[in-house]
Amino acid sequence: MLLLALAACAAPDTADAPLLIRTDRTCLRWRDGAIDLLDAEGQPIVEGAWAEATVLDADGAPQTLRTLDGAELLTVEPFTDALGAGTLLRAARPGDPELIWDIVGYDAGQWTFQLTATAGAPAALVSARPLILEDTEGGALHLGSDPAHHRVVENGSWAALDYTAGLVPGDIPEDEGLTAIAPGGYEGHSVSNWSHGVADLDSGRAWTAGALSFAHTMPVVELSARARLGDDTARFTRFAMGAAWLPAPRALDAGASAETERYWLWPDPPDVQTGLEAWADAVAANLDLVPWHRRVPGRRVPNGWNSWGGGAGTGGYGTQIDEDLMLENLAVMADELRDWGMDWFQLDDGYEPAYGDWTWRADRFPRGPAWLTAQIRAAGLRPGLWMAPFTADPDSDLFAEHPDWFADPIPLGLLFTGEYEILDLSHPEVQAWLAERIREVREDWGFEWFKLDFGYYALFGDGLYDPDLTREEAWREALTIVRDGLGEDAFFMLVGTTVMNVGLTDATRLTLDTEPWWDGDPPTALHDEQGIKPAVRTIARRWFLQDRVQINHPDLLFFRANTEAGVPPLTLAESRAHALFIGLSGGIVKLGDRLLDLQPEHLNAIRQILPIHGAAARPLDLIEREIPEVYRLDFDGGLDGFDEPWTVFGLFHWGSNQDLTTNPYTPIPDDGAPRIHRIELLEGPRLAWEMETGAFLGRVEGALEVEVPSHSARLVAVRPDLGRPQLLGWNRQVTQGGVLLGAMPWDGEALTVSFEGAAGTPQAPFVWEMDFYVPDEYALTDVEAALPVEAIQDGPTLRLRFEPDAAGPVTMTLRFRAR
Repeated sequence: MLLLALAACAAPDTADAPLLIRTDRTCLRWRDGAIDLLDAEGQPIVEGAWAEATVLDADGAPQTLRTLDGAELLTVEPFTDALGAGTLLRAARPGDPELIWDIVGYDAGQWTFQLTATAGAPAALVSARPLILEDTEGGALHLGSDPAHHRVVENGSWAALDYTAGLVPGDIPEDEGLTAIAPGGYEGHSVSNWSHGVADLDSGRAWTAGALSFAHTMPVVELSARARLGDDTARFTRFAMGAAWLPAPRALDAGASAETERYWLWPDPPDVQTGLEAWADAVAANLDLVPWHRRVPGRRVPNGWNSWGGGAGTGGYGTQIDEDLMLENLAVMADELRDWGMDWFQLDDGYEPAYGDWTWRADRFPRGPAWLTAQIRAAGLRPGLWMAPFTADPDSDLFAEHPDWFADPIPLGLLFTGEYEILDLSHPEVQAWLAERIREVREDWGFEWFKLDFGYYALFGDGLYDPDLTREEAWREALTIVRDGLGEDAFFMLVGTTVMNVGLTDATRLTLDTEPWWDGDPPTALHDEQGIKPAVRTIARRWFLQDRVQINHPDLLFFRANTEAGVPPLTLAESRAHALFIGLSGGIVKLGDRLLDLQPEHLNAIRQILPIHGAAARPLDLIEREIPEVYRLDFDGGLDGFDEPWTVFGLFHWGSNQDLTTNPYTPIPDDGAPRIHRIELLEGPRLAWEMETGAFLGRVEGALEVEVPSHSARLVAVRPDLGRPQLLGWNRQVTQGGVLLGAMPWDGEALTVSFEGAAGTPQAPFVWEMDFYVPDEYALTDVEAALPVEAIQDGPTLRLRFEPDAAGPVTMTLRFRAR
């Protein structure tokens, strides 16, 4: 408990308001069923918060039970779990149901909250909030200056809207429309799914909060700042973490208990990015999660092709696929991309006669799925399949034969148009049918990648066969059936909610479908748009999920010119910028073009981001730009034999953008001029090198400014100056050593370079270039290699140019003499 000695809450410890838990940064004060969380100076951050549950009484009328009303302390004792060591406070509110309130303060400064309701007589739980404060009850959340100067990073909104991640001002007004129609009875002005982060632009203070479990309900975080006449607005007036039991209240028999999800907060992280990353780490620890690519040695983030390609209307294949077309594209992938890190070949919509009738159309695939998967494996790739097994076409045989298998949709016009029927995932016959479909996909057809689409539809069904299940419980039961049927070695990707599925799926798509165009229309109306910039906006705001709780799927990468009238075609610079962003995101690279149409420059841009390293670059200007433009990814040295740390910076110019430092936000027009990005460097002299231009940017200290043309990107590698010959960078892979490169030992006279090579092709040659820094005190004498190498010296920069003739290990020795 060494950290406890560092705690210094200056608030008085009195009999009426004792300090019961101390951490290294914050402490807890108990006030008769409410709590305050105080900072090290004794100033309140959380003031007057309590826990509550809403239940139905004997007449079916809702009533809210609060710990404010007579809760008593039961225990304060040491506590340890997967999140670390700390102190547990347990309090109880007598009554029926009885509420047990568990609060843990961890020595490192994080907190968790959970509420348990135990019924003495039959009861029904409508909703529960293990932590809530309201100004009407003397509560407040103090995070620095006026909430108008705060920015809230949402992770989906209003439970039903999970496909976008808002970033809103702290004083955002109530959305009365969503309040009226969104299920759950939420009252916050900002209602974020799963988690949120709050940053104060003035003081730099931050706050992060969210749920650590998702077994029974869909948790949300609510935040409001209500301005009233004559009132001090320099605080938030409502904060809550909780969820509702849907589609019906949770029924409790006499003597039965129900737990809420477990909730977490870090009241004072050093910045909002660190706080959100810590939340994802806490989720992983609480649920014992290990992402798919780290569960087995040698696995890597999967990358592949998707036959859908954004739909036929935009120049992709859409549903117009057949056996011959797949084989032609398979040959291109095997020849041009397999040896560079592309592993998976996925068939999408179009093989089946109808949603719900998951058989193969003989007119399109006459030799069937097992023959096709054998061809894919024979080409050195792994086969994947798209399916939407939670939905069915109204004209399908499945719906005609089993109408009793389907749920009633909740009428949410924002989400559902009645295009598909929703299977009732609580129905035992549906569960048996689903298990047989997955067994067939895996065992009979031989697919190893499974993409489950339209999964979110099933979360909004009503009138379930099993009324004792929540929609989330039924949904997770169905995902468990899929997971068990696929087996651990198969890759399971979901298009559904972003967090509730963690632990059952391996990857989640973070956005709406991305389409092959650049902007929204207009460019600032990104909420419902499906271009590259809207996708980047959402992916950048969810970077913290990658490599912690799952693999992120940023949807499709495009190079083609869209066929829709009035939509400007993508430029090569725009597509390369999108590719660089995906490469730095750490998530899946999924190609959305017809492989037959890819040009050499397209193939080489894809090769330069493969294989994916897995770690996600952090958006440094997250709370300053609508679409972040500056990303940082650090490597701590020792990775693959490197002795020194290095950093890569992704610098983007997305064209039109918005300045989030103003309130309201200010449009940043695209005038075609370059953007100047300033990089703050670590102490000591650094060597900076840019990948897109292959330019050595110099030996710099303090800060570096880089010019980025409009609608393009730059990748800068920054390394400490070791005072000897050393790598600056290469044109092969964006992390500049995170993958492929091996150890580079220096013995005082020679530098040994080893890496995994790959060969270009007649269609798409690739000339490898590696740049080294050679101080004036050294001169190159020889390059020893098993392949021809051209060495070009330009001042302190030594460039090696070569072309491996096959995939496999390559070793070079660079010899130097002292001048």
